[in-house]
Amino acid sequence: MKKHYRSDKSCLNCGTTVTDKFCPSCGQENLELHEDFVHLVLHSVGHYFHFESKFFNSIVPLFTKPGFLTKEYFAGKRASHLNPISMYIFISILFFFLFTANSNSNKKDIIEENAASKEALTQEEAEEIRTEVSNSISPKAGDYTYTILNNAQVITDSAGSQNAAIVPATPAANTAKADKDKYSINIGGDNPVTNSLQAKFRQVLDDDLSSELFKNKLVSHLPKMMFILLPLFALILKLVHRRSKKFYAEHLIYSIHVHSFLFLFGSILIVLKWILPFISGWIQFIGFVIILWYIYRSMRNIYRSTRWRTVYKFFLLGFAYSILMLLSGVIVVIATLYTM
Repeated sequence: MKKHYRSDKSCLNCGTTVTDKFCPSCGQENLELHEDFVHLVLHSVGHYFHFESKFFNSIVPLFTKPGFLTKEYFAGKRASHLNPISMYIFISILFFFLFTANSNSNKKDIIEENAASKEALTQEEAEEIRTEVSNSISPKAGDYTYTILNNAQVITDSAGSQNAAIVPATPAANTAKADKDKYSINIGGDNPVTNSLQAKFRQVLDDDLSSELFKNKLVSHLPKMMFILLPLFALILKLVHRRSKKFYAEHLIYSIHVHSFLFLFGSILIVLKWILPFISGWIQFIGFVIILWYIYRSMRNIYRSTRWRTVYKFFLLGFAYSILMLLSGVIVVIATLYTM
């Protein structure tokens, strides 16, 4: 349906003189304000399909043509594709949503499994103590000790509560204590900072539920770390390809496209693992191989190096990026300890 354009040539948005249908300054279309319902709907639908076209023109090459979007962007063909930063934000929100949902699901499973296993675990400990007492003193004493343990409600009741019972120290109890001491972490130094870290680590290691929740929350923080690593990845690219005439902005746009692929592909892997949990190991392995191939192929397409030179720079890039991830991981671990 024909659009109704204003006869007034001044842009309503910025005031610039409009020589054609669109403002040369801000790009707003010089349409009549008072449109009927049909024109309003058709105009909105047109904008929607225009965005949809740009979306698929960006997402499909992002998967099937490594490095293509970066080359198109610096070739000046930007109107037909999504803005790299806008695309990255959209995909990262999707990935964080799925990743958080996955983490919350795992957290619920951990709590339920821990509550269900407490009773069985305590019974095993009681059986151990009875065996030790039976071997050390007499079978009758062992049965009597087991009865005391039951009466003192050391074994978890149906509500999940647990009361401590005072029993004579046994070799089994000493062994359990030694096993816990074995996992103590000595960070080094005697100052408030290291003492606080050691206390936090001991708190996590001494409790199975806290340990599992710590691991789960740590994994949920890893995607957030990518926000920090995104510009650093571009800096490493600049250093690895220091003889290249590309500006830092070009490396950054390539970094954004690579990370957009990683987030989107990671989202697909999460969904596949939900649908096909029995082959989650294979899904993870195949996904890892595809990611390695994608980064290698995109580097060849963007930087035009020889095959072996690209492989060399790929491993150099991977090594440097791993060091950055390790340092960032340490920071995330410490932050997780103090926020869980």
